Amino acid sequence: MSLKSRVLQFIRFKKLTTQKFEQLVGLSNAAVAKMGDNTRRSTIDKISNAFPELNPVWLLTGEGSMLKPESNATFVGAASPAATEGTVSVRFFEVTPSATFQEFCSGASEVPDSINVVPQCGETLDETFCVFEVRGESMAPQIQPRARVLCQEVPPTRWHTLSDCVIVIAYADKFVIKRIVLNHLPSENYIILASDNPDFPQRETVQLANIRAIFRAKRIISSEIV
Repeated sequence: MSLKSRVLQFIRFKKLTTQKFEQLVGLSNAAVAKMGDNTRRSTIDKISNAFPELNPVWLLTGEGSMLKPESNATFVGAASPAATEGTVSVRFFEVTPSATFQEFCSGASEVPDSINVVPQCGETLDETFCVFEVRGESMAPQIQPRARVLCQEVPPTRWHTLSDCVIVIAYADKFVIKRIVLNHLPSENYIILASDNPDFPQRETVQLANIRAIFRAKRIISSEIV
């Protein structure tokens, strides 16, 4: 049975229309009809979030029961496994940024997906936080390909204060994760970015006029970024 067939089976079980299901999950119209083997994992996560009684293992593989046992109703598919209670939904950019300076994917202006994250002790996750899935190896070994990095958006009034930290930055037509090695925004309107991986020695000078957004990298879900 395909993913689409399992989703339709669950929709029938819930006595919903496909359109109502898509609205509850936060999917676009006809999203169910387009489901296939290449369906994003974030879409699976959104379905699991909307229907916590649904067994995500069954949804992904068809194995086991459609519904979770009462005693095993845990959230699966978050940035790290955790009970649904106590998680916070934040924006999730699944296919960006690229650690090797690939162009930012098309569709950047679309409403992003979301993912549930477990706050660490003393951490308050609000609308300024988001998670980026990294592609490329230029920030290895600390940040490996496919790592999911929790970031906090930095307001433009604070860009000039950033120093020797890892950021996700949108500038020109790129969206990348790099380390700030020199910040000359206060005096000369540019910053210099570099990779942590010595196999990627290239440095990049970014002009203030080209910067669209900056997010400071906080942690790889449960690991601090230094």
